[in-house]
Amino acid sequence: MGQGKKGRKIWLAAALLLLAAAMFFGGFWLRGYLVGKQAQDQREDLSEEVNGIAETPPEEISDDTAGSETAPEEDVEDEKLWEQYTIEEKYQAYFDTYGITVPEKNLDFEQLRTEVNEDIYAWLYVPGTDIDDPVVQHPTDDSYYLNYNLNGTMGYPGGIYTEGSCNSRDFTDRMTVIYGHNMRDGSGFGSLHRFEDRAVFEESRYIFIYLPDDIKVYEIFAAYEGSNAHIIYGHAWDDESWVEYLSDTLRLTGDKDNAVESYEFTAEDQVLTLSTCIRNAPNQRYLVQGVLLDEAR
Repeated sequence: MGQGKKGRKIWLAAALLLLAAAMFFGGFWLRGYLVGKQAQDQREDLSEEVNGIAETPPEEISDDTAGSETAPEEDVEDEKLWEQYTIEEKYQAYFDTYGITVPEKNLDFEQLRTEVNEDIYAWLYVPGTDIDDPVVQHPTDDSYYLNYNLNGTMGYPGGIYTEGSCNSRDFTDRMTVIYGHNMRDGSGFGSLHRFEDRAVFEESRYIFIYLPDDIKVYEIFAAYEGSNAHIIYGHAWDDESWVEYLSDTLRLTGDKDNAVESYEFTAEDQVLTLSTCIRNAPNQRYLVQGVLLDEAR
């Protein structure tokens, strides 16, 4: 009888220990789930808010003299610098030069910084993916948004961010890199892996960056698996090696690598790289790269 009671006590203690462990880890998982869901809900709400306007075709916002071919040559004003264009004229310039209708966004950066996160400085949109998000840069900690969400909670999905130690906030660097997590559900930067499909790569050609007083459009030229080595710190580009580096991306032959057939790169080209992880390949990164179009050409 004594042995039976003792055995039952040991069994009961073990069961209670297992229950306590289950509750602890279950609570830990639930907390992580709720934090992630809250951050994802905020991300989706922001995207809905900035897309809550009808797109206006550029030809409807142009003035009467835009694109005129009949004005006398002597009456044509000196060519304006891109910095002198209004936002409406920049939309029109992309349409006139490249036939690209830049999607409009209902963006109020002052409101985003005040009500959402003070580190927001740009907006990134990549057609063909799930990426339609603010871009952040922490003033002192390059890896902060690798671990923290826009609302300050720790965990996934984190932020879509650049590193202040190697990139300015005006996208004038030779190479700008934006990082984001490869989410398991394919959201956020996880959707960059869609470019592994040649059909998606050929159909989705542009990356759009919106700034408080500017619009930048990048033409995608390559999407491929690369090393996890820091892409900026790992290179010391001079003009010649910069062109060589870009040209080499067009000759990659991996199963999931895609690139345009040819492109005439120059030393003046500015490139935007979107970088995310590859599942089960910690030493690799998936990169989508675009070259800045010459806006006012």
